[in-house]
Amino acid sequence: MKKIIALFLALGLTVSMLAACGGSSAPAATTAAPAETTAAAETQPAAGPAEKLAATEIVLDLAASLQPVFDEVIIPAYNELQPDVTLTPNYAGSGKLLTGIEEANGIGHDIFFSAGKAQVKTLTETDGLVVDGSTVELLSNQLCLVKGNATETAVTGWDNIADAKTMALCPGSVPVGKYSRIAFVALGILAESDSPADYTAEEISAALGGIEIDEADDVEVAAAKAVEGSVEIATIYYSDYYAHQDDLTIIAQDDGTLTGKIIYPVCQVANPEADEARIAATQDFLAFLQSDTCKNAFKEYCFIVN
Repeated sequence: MKKIIALFLALGLTVSMLAACGGSSAPAATTAAPAETTAAAETQPAAGPAEKLAATEIVLDLAASLQPVFDEVIIPAYNELQPDVTLTPNYAGSGKLLTGIEEANGIGHDIFFSAGKAQVKTLTETDGLVVDGSTVELLSNQLCLVKGNATETAVTGWDNIADAKTMALCPGSVPVGKYSRIAFVALGILAESDSPADYTAEEISAALGGIEIDEADDVEVAAAKAVEGSVEIATIYYSDYYAHQDDLTIIAQDDGTLTGKIIYPVCQVANPEADEARIAATQDFLAFLQSDTCKNAFKEYCFIVN
């Protein structure tokens, strides 16, 4: 069915699909309308050019939470339009992706789609590795507190997280880990700080009365730990619920009150070794990401389109 959906999106047809964010299987906590978000761009580009692009490869550095929608819909849909362009995705935590781009000085990297603004800001202002004017704040997300369906917990919401014995939490270098810490500050669990991302797992454990923190490399790992029941609770993004809707229960979902808006910016990396064909494909794919084809896919996979 997913292959059929991908094909329909690629042809620009209107498909009515059931998804976790819109279907009846989502818990009540997820049915509220998301917070208002800012516009992603002033214009809405079309889903691909009339002419085929030259054969080339572009490398996509993508936040781990984007993997399902890219693997199942966006990459196949783009390749229907541009079969000679090879898209090579690299999924990881946004902090790890940033480090990889920095260490390579941009060489071999073309698109960076981060789960937080800080990483793109660093790549732009500190490293000078973002093509001017290419950054688009395309998506938003929301922080969720979840448990595995088979896991028993006394936790009923953000206010009694300390009632859990174990928790999966990403480090502060990963956007969902940073926003979890921001939420903990807003809840009064952690003290006010200019750099909440710097709070260590040990400090958070102590603030929560000794809860065991199981650090997860990225948000997908945190979700998997909750699914398998190795932890009692976890913090993930709403979009990560999509892939695990049959195995996870959302205990609480923040509409931005605790975290502020969680923005997913995408940009073109300044790849010094990219030739004309590679640059053209990179720019075309960045435009494709802003098309109705992709916007519809993002919505189906529980992202908020700005």
